Amino acid sequence: MANNTWETLAAYGSETGTIEIQECRNKEGKEKYRRVITYMEDNHKKKEEAGSLEEVFKSLEGQDWLLYFPLYVNPKVKKILGARLLQQPFKTHAAYETWLQYCFQEEETNIVKLAGAVAASSKTVVLTGAGMSTESNLPDFRSKAGWWQKIDPKSIAVPEAVENNYSVFADFYGERIKALESTAPHAGHFILAEWEKSSLIHSVATQNVDGLHRKAGSRNVYELHGALDKVKCHRCGTETEIDNFLQKKPCASCSGRLRPGVVLFGEFLPEDAWNGALKNIEEADLVIVIGTSLEVYPVNQLPRMTDGRTIYVNAETESEHGSFDLLVKGKAKEVLEKVEVVLRNMSFY
Repeated sequence: MANNTWETLAAYGSETGTIEIQECRNKEGKEKYRRVITYMEDNHKKKEEAGSLEEVFKSLEGQDWLLYFPLYVNPKVKKILGARLLQQPFKTHAAYETWLQYCFQEEETNIVKLAGAVAASSKTVVLTGAGMSTESNLPDFRSKAGWWQKIDPKSIAVPEAVENNYSVFADFYGERIKALESTAPHAGHFILAEWEKSSLIHSVATQNVDGLHRKAGSRNVYELHGALDKVKCHRCGTETEIDNFLQKKPCASCSGRLRPGVVLFGEFLPEDAWNGALKNIEEADLVIVIGTSLEVYPVNQLPRMTDGRTIYVNAETESEHGSFDLLVKGKAKEVLEKVEVVLRNMSFY
């Protein structure tokens, strides 16, 4: 770059004027930076020099620059502006949408908004449902190919079945437990676990009973409907080994019938899991709901218990989910992988 030749790194403006961020490099290769403000009313220019690129971009923090429309973004500063963009809570006005298009031309807008929400949040809770597990080759319950299309849940997944139809009950849940032995967490599970380690999310509350979040390494997990890999006595509650249930052995303590530690229809949710999830969601400034139809009470009430922003991620985003701040259509694993790419590219790890 020739001496005293200023190159525009970014330009944005409104009806009142334009602002350019410029760079100049002298003969020794040392850079200088400045902001040039042009007022439309009289075409007056105001020049503000800065000692570094970081300093000139830091000046953006003192103004709501996202209300200005971008006019130009130099490729060399897209990552810098993109990172600052992600640190802002996503907005709905047209200027913000245009900034996204300038800085993230290769990414889907809603994916970037989701990434930005995660990056900007101080406490994020993720609520997952069956759609989080289907990509680990576990069938869900309410789709056309789900479990409940093959068997009447009111005849098996109820406390009465333990007493009155135990052989079928044990066979049904035994098959589900055996299916888990060859099932592994997918990339989406591992991404959530990594986000927790990096403090991008605080905890996971799940309707799933497969234990895949725990297997992937997530630590703060609230299993709202229990877990298949935890077996207990239906009568006295004593916990025991899975093999004892698979072999249909009686409880060693009271000779009662064994069952997996899942919530059956008509039973209360585990108190510790429910209270923990509820407290976290009430304190969260972001709740991300992934892969659930939100048809099951009382879990479907949890997204309403936060004053923070809410985002809904699902393969199907129905109109009744319009109460969410953002709807992201797509499968759980795919969406999380795309968000992960944005966060890593913007150096949020």
